[in-house]
Amino acid sequence: MGKKVAYIVGVLIIAAIALVVWRKVYSNPKQAPQGAMGGAPPVPVQMPKVQDVEESYEFTGNTAATEEVEIRARVEGFLATMDFVDGEYVDKGDLLFTIEPNEYIAKRDQAQAQLLSSQAELARAEQDYQRALTAIKTNAISQQDLSTKKADLDKAKAQVMAATAQLNDANLNLSYTRIQSPISGRVSRRLVDPGNLVGAGGQTLLATVVRMQPMYVYFNVSENILQQYFIRHGITEDKVEKARFQIGFAGGEDYPYEGFLDYIDTKVDAGTGTIVIRGQVPNTEKTLFPGMFVKVRVPAGIKRDAILIEERAVNSDIGGKYVLTVDPNDVVHHQYVKLGRKVGVMRVIDSGISSDQRYIVSGFLFARPGAKVTPVPEGGKDQPASLAGSGSADKR
Repeated sequence: MGKKVAYIVGVLIIAAIALVVWRKVYSNPKQAPQGAMGGAPPVPVQMPKVQDVEESYEFTGNTAATEEVEIRARVEGFLATMDFVDGEYVDKGDLLFTIEPNEYIAKRDQAQAQLLSSQAELARAEQDYQRALTAIKTNAISQQDLSTKKADLDKAKAQVMAATAQLNDANLNLSYTRIQSPISGRVSRRLVDPGNLVGAGGQTLLATVVRMQPMYVYFNVSENILQQYFIRHGITEDKVEKARFQIGFAGGEDYPYEGFLDYIDTKVDAGTGTIVIRGQVPNTEKTLFPGMFVKVRVPAGIKRDAILIEERAVNSDIGGKYVLTVDPNDVVHHQYVKLGRKVGVMRVIDSGISSDQRYIVSGFLFARPGAKVTPVPEGGKDQPASLAGSGSADKR
């Protein structure tokens, strides 16, 4: 119990000392922490870089297969074999499953026998009709008998047609016992094991096959951007050079996949004010899968002489994004900025600072707006940044 009380008392003493020090240092808003020699505190600064930067629109999208087929049992029977390995790549026409065919072989043979019988009956009816045509010329038979023979012939023809249809149906059902892949792609795991009854009461889903190359990417854009870029570039027209775009994974910095835009939806969603855009990515390495969330970047031209600063120099408050700059008198200023796209560790500044303003990259605790600091070029050792260089920019 005594140790606990001593611990609490110690914490209170430390807190009281910290409060006294804080009030002494920060009670005057114009007074900033001093350097080791009592002067203005040193802070690392840099000059903005000026270079041409590719402008782009950025969106969030998701991938989808260009083709996806559900493999279903189209006839009833017991599943006999599974002829693939779960998750492997298959070609169009590869055998995936077989259903026990004996019942359907028997029905085919029965339909074939019925067709032969009907064809024989047709041959007999044809001969009877020809004899009747000869007999009618000598009045050996009546006109009514000739009509009867003609009706028997037409009936035999109809029976042959019906038997042919039954045979075709039997052959079709027999072919359904051999289930082949309708497309080339990656097959899913089996959803039914051999030995189970399939096709009863509906078309049993056995597996799915997904085409992996190319891969679709869908994303939504606003009406304004639709007018600004996508319609102006005519991405649905049959052009030799289609509008390009890149995608990357969430959390990643780069955009390793590139494709072309090929589709704009037919209408704008009135609820969100956006429209669906689609593109294709080759996916030659088959590392993209349907349903993935991705970052989408659509290049929109080159921004000349863009101003870039290190992104770590950008801070936030209730007013938005801001940067601390140092004027020629080494006084700190708080300046709100409008951010552009990210380029590596740099960030494009669309507005807020100019190319000849020094900005603070770290040590923000010692930089208070309105107070003086000792600017130190990053990497230097307590050497003030040259004011002569504050009016130049690194142009690349």
